[in-house]
Amino acid sequence: MNTLRDNDNELFKFLNASTSPYHAVQNVRDYLLEADFTQLDEQTPWELSTGGYFIERDGSIAAWYFRSLKEASNGLAIVAAHTDSPNLRLKPVLKGDQVGLSQFGVEVYGGALLNSWLDRDLGISGRLITLSEDGLIEENLVQINEPLAKIPQLAIHLNRSVNENGLILNPQQHLRPIWNDTSSDTTNLIDFISSAAGIDRQRIRSWDLMLHDLQKASFVGADKQWIASARIDNLISCYASLSSFTKSASAQQFKRMPILCLFNHEEVGSTSAAGAAGNLLPLLIHRIFKGIDQSEALAKSTLVSADGAHATHPNYLEKHDLDHEIRMNAGIAIKRNSNERYATNAIGQATAQNICESNNIPYQLFSNRSDLACGSTIGPISSANLGISTIDLGVPQLSMHSTRELCGESDVSALEKFLLNFFKS
Repeated sequence: MNTLRDNDNELFKFLNASTSPYHAVQNVRDYLLEADFTQLDEQTPWELSTGGYFIERDGSIAAWYFRSLKEASNGLAIVAAHTDSPNLRLKPVLKGDQVGLSQFGVEVYGGALLNSWLDRDLGISGRLITLSEDGLIEENLVQINEPLAKIPQLAIHLNRSVNENGLILNPQQHLRPIWNDTSSDTTNLIDFISSAAGIDRQRIRSWDLMLHDLQKASFVGADKQWIASARIDNLISCYASLSSFTKSASAQQFKRMPILCLFNHEEVGSTSAAGAAGNLLPLLIHRIFKGIDQSEALAKSTLVSADGAHATHPNYLEKHDLDHEIRMNAGIAIKRNSNERYATNAIGQATAQNICESNNIPYQLFSNRSDLACGSTIGPISSANLGISTIDLGVPQLSMHSTRELCGESDVSALEKFLLNFFKS
């Protein structure tokens, strides 16, 4: 199987540049525009002809390639992933000084591994909302890729039992970053951010800003066989989905209408206007069909929910069902759960296995330990929202929800190859 070595610069560029869901969408948009897709506005009427289209909504983006309603009636081949990752997000009021150090408050977004944010060089990214001279609300992306903030860990001399009792972090008290000295002439964080972004401070009304680790994606391991990066969950799936989708559209290699949907807010439950539990995808399908009954088309459709899977951790074997050992660089993981935490049923598993076996794609079967709570994805949510067959699968990884995650290089290629052949099916 081909590896990513020839394309790693493109993948790593996407991982490094997509420091917020809004930047991920911007990078996907640029990719689609370069592939001659047309951006549409949800607030205006659509007149579709043969070609690729996409829409955006609050950190989510959906794209499709349309040829005809007759073809769409053959069913939809949908791939869904998510643009957000667990992190620390800046609060609406940013202030706080202690012992001569300037600080600000953060809120934990999603199920972040809090300890992994300590002692890291942190930048800030997201969006500033401004008011134009004409009174219009505008969105402005900002990305500070310099070591601006730090969350220093308490020295072991002041917490002698930390290695025996474990590190306990109170998000309100212990995760407040330091970013300057109070004696500095620069005392207001938003003033600093607005200056760095080249935006008039007086125009700023609000923000969705978050911290990001500045360390770049890299190959690691003796054979450089693993990828270490921030936001592998779930930018790896976004990248593989986007690449396979545009290749399928460019080559016109599909029988059912291909749709790509990258949702925001998966890490906090998807219940939002832009999340998988909202109406973004159902409404998109309704508008494509122009009010014509799409029930038969949906019955012929399949959705793949592409999201990270847990690789078996060598130091914590007791946390895994070893009957379902999952290894990095051993193929994509097809995920099963009897309690519908994953949407794959026996038919979906067989469908995924058939695609893999017909195209020489390695795969593994994942099932959680029966005595541990299982995570979930947008798969069950999208499946219930649309009433279509859904398959949950993804790239195995270690350190999920850390600032620095790890996955296998060849598994990314395997996922992209699987999705390309899924679109063809």
